[in-house]
Amino acid sequence: MKRFFIALLVLLSTMESFATHIVGGELYYTYLGNNQYEIRLTVYRDCFNGVPPFDDPAYVGIWDSNNNLIMEVPMSPNDSATVPSIINSACMQPPTNICVRVANYYTIVTLPPIPGGYQLAYQRCCRNGTIQNLVSPLSTGATFYATIPGSAPINSNPEFNALPPAFICNGYPFVFDHSATDADGDSLVYSICDPYNGATNGNA
Repeated sequence: MKRFFIALLVLLSTMESFATHIVGGELYYTYLGNNQYEIRLTVYRDCFNGVPPFDDPAYVGIWDSNNNLIMEVPMSPNDSATVPSIINSACMQPPTNICVRVANYYTIVTLPPIPGGYQLAYQRCCRNGTIQNLVSPLSTGATFYATIPGSAPINSNPEFNALPPAFICNGYPFVFDHSATDADGDSLVYSICDPYNGATNGNA
């Protein structure tokens, strides 16, 4: 069974904001044949509070199962766009002082099968300053992580079928299908976990 970890869009607020950056992200891989994998990184950032631009390049690290670095893969953003301000109530208007942009990165790497497989990760500091369930979001980074299992090297990881709306109204019913699809037809097991921290102000 394969595991994958994804940090999604996090709680946004209309409170006064400070310098902010990372809102969330996703890291996927797809097996293309002949030991080649397409690596896809999606990063969401705050675009209202004068934040830094997207990394260009963004580096995805690839390690073996013993945490030995195999390679660092530089990727430039292929495209970027503003996330639509969708809200789950027709009676409410989305706030105008919140903006999220998304950038997509793609590259192809060759990874021959090895015992234990591979670990893939992208790290960036720091989180969006309006997050209310972190003690120090402006000094807390994020890690987006995926694994290529050594027991099944011909493998693609699951992908969520949809993203939740950017805004959710307090007190209004909200239903969202958070299912994922696996290209290989593998069975999926879901669990809730804390997002990974990663990177610092001194080494973003």
